[in-house]
Parts: sequence; C-alpha cells; structure tokens
Amino acid sequence: MRRALTSLGLLFAAAPLMAATTQPATAATGTVALRADGTLVVTFVNPKPGCYELPEFSLLSRVSLDNKTDADVVLHSGAGCKRGLLRAATRVRAGATRERTLTGTYSLSVRPGPLIVSAPAPRP
Repeated sequence: MRRALTSLGLLFAAAPLMAATTQPATAATGTVALRADGTLVVTFVNPKPGCYELPEFSLLSRVSLDNKTDADVVLHSGAGCKRGLLRAATRVRAGATRERTLTGTYSLSVRPGPLIVSAPAPRP
C-alpha cells in the first residue's frame, strides 16, 4: 500500500513538469510576398510551418521577400529547404523585408517559434 501511495505521489509531483512542454507549432498569421524584378511571383497567406518550393529565378534576378507574418521565414539557396552550394540561408524576421540578387532554385521555410508554457516552481 505504501509503495502505491509513493507512486501516486510521484505522479502528481510530475504533473506540472508535463505542462512545461512546448505546444505544437501553428500556422503563421499574415502574408509572405515574394517579388522578382518588381513583379509579384508568389504570396503565402497564413503559411503553415514547413518547406515551400519557389519558382526558378533567371540570371541575377533582384528578389524582395516581404514577411508580414508573426513568424520568421528562411530563404534557402537549394531545393527542399536544404543548403545550396554557394549561398547560405537568409533569415527574414517577422515583419521585415529582405532583398537579394538570386539565380537558380530556392525554397522557403516557415519556422514559427514554439510557445513555451512555464511550469510552477516545485515546492520544497
């Protein structure tokens, strides 16, 4: 009986720790617009976390990425949100705009930050 009560007590003591886990990521709120040489190429509305393939850019295209969401997005210099051969990924923070001169295949990933619920401090 004592062993059962000890196990039950440990279970209740661990309950606040389970509340401290991160919650699943949800869709970003807002839009991400991509322009090449002044022409709108693609717009993502309330994009979900994940990888998005972008159309191929012609030689030395002037690309503008306007992130009007509440999440960061990353412009990858390769397909499938993998690192490209010559250029590292470019992070575009929530609410920011970045301009780059690009050529070839690129992809975009949406990475909303996790919501962290803090657990109350354990009692002594």
